[in-house]
Amino acid sequence: MKAKVAKVKKGKGKAATGPVFIFPGPEGWEAWSTTEDGVQCVGPVESPRKLGEFPSSVVCLPSRSFLSVPIWIPVEEGIAPRELAKIALESRNLLGTNPDAAVWAMDPIRTDADPAGGAMLEGARQKKTKLVSKERPMDAGRGEVDPKEEEQGTGIRELEAVVVLVGTLEEDWLLEEAGRHEIAGRVLPAPGGGASAVLRRELGRWVVDFYSAGKWLHTQPLLAKELQGSAATEIVSLLAQMDAEGTLGPLSLLVLRDEGEASVGTREFLGCLPCPVRAEPRVPPRLPSDPWNLEPTVLIDRRLVKAQQGERKKIVRMGVAIYAVLCIAASAYISTPLVRRYLIERELAGIVGESEKIRQAALSWREAGALVNPKMNALELLWQVSRPLIEKDPAEIDGVRLTSFDYNSKRLLLQGEGKDLEQTEKYFEWLKKEPMLAAYEWKHPQPSLLPNGNARFQAEGIPAGTQVAEEGGTDASPDTP
Repeated sequence: MKAKVAKVKKGKGKAATGPVFIFPGPEGWEAWSTTEDGVQCVGPVESPRKLGEFPSSVVCLPSRSFLSVPIWIPVEEGIAPRELAKIALESRNLLGTNPDAAVWAMDPIRTDADPAGGAMLEGARQKKTKLVSKERPMDAGRGEVDPKEEEQGTGIRELEAVVVLVGTLEEDWLLEEAGRHEIAGRVLPAPGGGASAVLRRELGRWVVDFYSAGKWLHTQPLLAKELQGSAATEIVSLLAQMDAEGTLGPLSLLVLRDEGEASVGTREFLGCLPCPVRAEPRVPPRLPSDPWNLEPTVLIDRRLVKAQQGERKKIVRMGVAIYAVLCIAASAYISTPLVRRYLIERELAGIVGESEKIRQAALSWREAGALVNPKMNALELLWQVSRPLIEKDPAEIDGVRLTSFDYNSKRLLLQGEGKDLEQTEKYFEWLKKEPMLAAYEWKHPQPSLLPNGNARFQAEGIPAGTQVAEEGGTDASPDTP
């Protein structure tokens, strides 16, 4: 019979409206989901990673990744069922060298009378003795338990469906974005009430899922690759073993779930089984009412390492961001004056033409002002500095004559000779005190004596309030050629 499931290509289906199941199908891994158009299946592919990323998906672990152990545990008041199940698993050496690190889960199936009559409670009572000794330090030295607290057993046992993950899983099965890990048989609906079984193919291998009262109990992979007489013998032997252990009971129905029509050999195989059989199409997985989460320890460690790496990357990125901000701030601090200078130079370049016109006009007005202002007129200044020499007034500076008169808008330079140093000093004093020459600040170097005894002098007058760089020959001695 053909499965009534719409198969679509990867990435072509609509958005899922429910959980996505990464399921080990007959030929490879599949992704089952519920969409607006119904149930869709993507696959099969060789690895779950090739299905794409499905955040919070349910990864259905195949039978080769766990140990399925249905066990009976005694019911005793005061001890948790998980402790009793752990004692039973340790007695079978199924938890490995480090039981605390073993990943396992359990699910109660049913309760029944304990035929052992309390003999199975010895390990549990020893465990309880240790627990009570820790809680009662005063009795720790005797190692005894209060007779009122010692239990001889209730005579009831409980059947548990227990699964223990294997130590290592295939690398392609570890999906870090998965939200939950389940057993493949637990997400498939049971065929009916009572004791039933489902025969299906899983990654190219036949497996049998056993159910009790509608709950998943056990998954057993078959050694036979084809549904022939050897596979029937293997199933019959497995049923006899579970019947002897009292874990399953008489099988009421076995369902073959596969794609396509049953072949002649398959029908002969079904006829060899000692129970009612039925063939039906595959059914989509669904999340059980009490889901497990068998997350492998290696995946937990990987997520922890990834989280630590993410924190380190976050710190590094923050440091790089802070460094970049500091570099930008330093660049802005350094470039701001340069940008301002560039803008000012550009503005100055734009007004250089007008400023040159203004400068020429200012010079023209200054030259015109020299002709109008007596204090700036060259002829007037020449008369003022030479007047006492011509009119012999005052008489104290008689014997001084001018030999050079140089005038521009920046300075007034006088050179001359006096009959002696005293006369030249008197002339300097007169220049500084003359009201008509008060617009100038006078400087003069030490006069030099000539061979005939005269004193050669030099006086420089600078307009008041004007700072002019000294020219090379101003302070030079008159003897300098």
